[in-house]
Amino acid sequence: MTRLITGTGSYLPQKEVSNDELLRYVKNFDAERAGASLDEWIRSHYGVATRHWAREDESTGDMATAAARRALDDAGLKPKDIDLIVMATATSDHLAPHSVSAVQAALECDAVFHQIQAACPGFLEALMVADSLMANIGYRRALVLAGDKMTHICDKRDFRMIGLFADAAGGVVLEDVPLEGDFGMQGFYAGSCGAKGYVLRVPAGGSRRPISAERLAAGEHFLISEFKEVYTFAVETTARCVNEACKRAGISVDAVDWLIPHHASKNIIVDSLAQCGVPQDKVVMSIEHTGNTSSGSVPTALDEAARAGRFSPGDNLVLLALGAGLGWGSTVYRWCDPAVARAARR
Repeated sequence: MTRLITGTGSYLPQKEVSNDELLRYVKNFDAERAGASLDEWIRSHYGVATRHWAREDESTGDMATAAARRALDDAGLKPKDIDLIVMATATSDHLAPHSVSAVQAALECDAVFHQIQAACPGFLEALMVADSLMANIGYRRALVLAGDKMTHICDKRDFRMIGLFADAAGGVVLEDVPLEGDFGMQGFYAGSCGAKGYVLRVPAGGSRRPISAERLAAGEHFLISEFKEVYTFAVETTARCVNEACKRAGISVDAVDWLIPHHASKNIIVDSLAQCGVPQDKVVMSIEHTGNTSSGSVPTALDEAARAGRFSPGDNLVLLALGAGLGWGSTVYRWCDPAVARAARR
């Protein structure tokens, strides 16, 4: 049996926000000091022109459910056909129950579910967990989901944060299929560095620093990024993720057909490519119209490219994600046309 992607899905909230529209919220941008308009600054630093914001009453679980339905529809399956759901998010609907509970309930299925508390590297972590559970326990069809409502934890008054982060969810149907050929995941690479986890942090809201009126007033419930340290980590780790994924798949970097990275920022992605030798025309990137959607960025970009027919059978896709934690993961997925995979079902 081979575990293959038989459907992809993603969800971007309806509200689309341009860089110029951010001026309604931002309080700390000085165009004269920056030597550029806010739009120019965001485009040059992040590569973002527009992004999508979830409604106030729209949760991470709502977005993940929409992405899940689209992935199931693409796979030609009903929710009852799924026996496993693995979801990653750092912005769960509640401390309890988790977002994945709401997804299973909305889909009206009986699938066993697990939620991973993970931001940017979440989709790769969820993919590793689902693949392992399918290989070792015998689940046949899994929904692998990831998404974040970043506008919930970003201070809209700070142009550096709200100019970069936005909301989305995406996912795939991963299915055991009796298909001949060397398709699917060609091994995983992963790592973690908790000692540097502070570089991306939300200080208050957990058991160490519970929410209080004073901490809310101080903005401790918002995401803080040490941008310089994040940049160095992201560039170095992206190159390592590419090289290690290729090594474990037994291919050279030259054999990579497509790279689908976490959308940390366009500058980080471009500078990372210089470190690992992947040409820019092989990179699948949707950050211009999505922004950095944390765990949702890789599955969203994957879905858009798959639906556009950009992949050919046998293409080597490097999927990689890294960030908050700090954690990282990557894999080479040898592309099989999902229609071919679906036709080979038992």
